[in-house]
Parts: sequence; C-alpha cells; structure tokens
Amino acid sequence: MPLHLLPPFLVAWVGHATIWTAILSHLYGRPLPKHFLKLWRLFTGLLILAFPLLAFVIRVQETDSGYDFADEWAVWAVRYAGVCVLFGGVVLPAVTVYRWLRKKPTAVVSESNEVIDFGAKLGPAAVGDGKFRFAAKLPLNNALKVQFTEMKLRMKWLPAQLEGLTVLVISDLHFHGTPSRQWYDALFDHLAAQPKPDVLAYVGDFVDTDTHHEWIRPLLGKLGWNDAGVAILGNHDVHHDPDRVRAELREVGLTVLGNGWKAIPVRGVPVVMIGHEGPWFAPPTTLMGAPLAGFRLCLSHTPDNFYWACGKSIDLVLCGHVHGGGIRVPLIGSIFVPSIYGRRFDQGVFEQGRTVMVVGRGISGREVTRIGTFPQVLRLTLTAG
Repeated sequence: MPLHLLPPFLVAWVGHATIWTAILSHLYGRPLPKHFLKLWRLFTGLLILAFPLLAFVIRVQETDSGYDFADEWAVWAVRYAGVCVLFGGVVLPAVTVYRWLRKKPTAVVSESNEVIDFGAKLGPAAVGDGKFRFAAKLPLNNALKVQFTEMKLRMKWLPAQLEGLTVLVISDLHFHGTPSRQWYDALFDHLAAQPKPDVLAYVGDFVDTDTHHEWIRPLLGKLGWNDAGVAILGNHDVHHDPDRVRAELREVGLTVLGNGWKAIPVRGVPVVMIGHEGPWFAPPTTLMGAPLAGFRLCLSHTPDNFYWACGKSIDLVLCGHVHGGGIRVPLIGSIFVPSIYGRRFDQGVFEQGRTVMVVGRGISGREVTRIGTFPQVLRLTLTAG
C-alpha cells in the first residue's frame, strides 16, 4: 500500500471498528442466547483485528492514469473501505461532537461525587476468587474503587408531600467472587453508616454464578429504608435460578416488582412503583389498573425502555445494565454499550416530556473492568422547585 494511503486506511479501520461494535452493542441489547452473544463478540473482535488484511484484498496498483484494482473482489473491498472512511472520518466525529454539545438536562439541579478506593483499603483481599479476577489487577482498572454520586433532581409532577425525597439506587452487584466478599462488606458497611434513604432501589443483576445467592441476604440486609425497598432482576439473573434470587430479596424485606406495579405508601402518599425486567423476562409489564394520578417511579434494568416509559407518563426511571460502557476513552467516551441504541443512554440523566431517566454505572460486572470510569452508587434527592 502506498504510504500516502495509510492515513485514510487508518481512518477506515476506525470506521470498520465503529460499524461492527455498533452491531455488537445492538445485539447485546436483545434477549438472545448467551452462547450466541459470546461467539458473536469473539467474531467481532477477530473481524476488527483482521481489517489490515483488506489491504491484501484491495491490491491497489498505481499507474500513470490513476489506480488499478486486481479483480472484482478488490473493487468491492474498496467500496467497503469507502463506507468505513465515512464512518471513521465523519459519523464518529459528528456523533462525538454532538455528545459534547448536549445540553445539561434541566432536571439536574446539582451533583457531587466522591470516590473511595476500597481496593486500597483491603489490599489483595479485595480481589477475591472470581473467574475473571486477573482483570481486577490490570493497570488503569478502577473496578475496586466506587464513586458515590449525590444528585438533586427537579421533578415536574412531584407531590408536595414528597419534596426532598431521597432514593438510593444500587445496580449490577454481579456477585461471583470478584470483587471479594470482604470488598462488598466494606461497601455495604459504608452505605449503612449513611442516613437511611426514603426509598431503596435495587435495579437488577445480583448474581453471576449458581452459588453466590448466599451473599444476597447478609449483604443487602445491612441496609434499611424509611418508606420502601424495591427490586427487580436483570439479564444475568435469568441464567442463575431467578426464583431463588427473588426469594432471597423478599427475605431481606424488599418488594420484588418483577414485570408489574404496586402502589406503595411513601410519606403517606401512594406512589406507583413499576418494575420492567424486559426484554429478558415475560410477560411484559403493563400498567392496567394503575392509578393515573400521582407519582410514578419505574425500575428498569436497561435504559432501552426509556421511550416506553415516556409513553406511560412515568415520572422517574432508574436504570443500570450498561456500566457506562465499562471502558471509556478520552474525548470519545464509551465504545461498547450493551443497548439497542448503542451509546445513546450509556450513563447520566435523560429527559423527555415529564419523564426523567437516571442511568447509573452499577457496582461491578462479570468481567470486572472499569477503565476511564468508576463503579457507581447513586443517591438522589427529589425536588419540585
């Protein structure tokens, strides 16, 4: 390949990776078999790495009249490379700039963050014995640190009785051995030392093995609440005896919403608490019979249900699942996000009409990787003014 074609080739490689990562993200947002997704992820990785082989297919030859291509395959390869240049040189930069320029959601009144390194406090004991424990030791990995985010949100339809309501949001615990039980004990002890929230919300993905259900009661039992403790399951719970997960959560005293709703008194006001475990659990959530008036709070493991929530006049949606992308690159942000919308709802606050959605990064993950970002616990304070 002529050297002056190297820059566009590199741009095309970035575009190639962008296209196939977007496809991978979309598939991971669907309720597809776990083994298929693993194979597709491996295929995607190999396909991205193999892009330089395209240079051998193209076999460009420079002549006095321009460039000649060896055969029809080379012509198609050049066309595909042109599409990749478009994605790498135009689409990806345009989307990135758009993300930079997004206005701060009007619902966010204030936000503060504190990071605590539980890994440094516990030393080697924090890593544990999980299958992917080696990942926790990788350079630049922040998986053993936790960011505690305090956020004040303005809610348009908040009843006066709920002014100042606090909601503690915990998602993606992913019990499987790494981080260790000692690490989780330190985390939950820290949370237990804080004032009790009015509402405690667990937003799915509790276990990643068939043996770590036994961690649920002793750890979650450390925390209390003033008015309501609610929970739903996530896509990882599907594969590890979800009925037992629900039973353990109920033993803690939590109301397990599943794909349904329940009116729960909060400060004497009935709040419609909604669970949305789709698309992984059936039957789908319906709000048949739910009161039309009053405040509606929804727990949805994935942020992909945002537009559904907007159509149901839900006031506040709490989500996890996407981990902020797990790996975030400076300037660009997240790369792979398991969502049918790709990077659109990777973290933070989103709003449309009366609906506000908060997407937390969660506590952990099966593969224990947080580079360029931190695990996160959210404490929300709601206000109408």
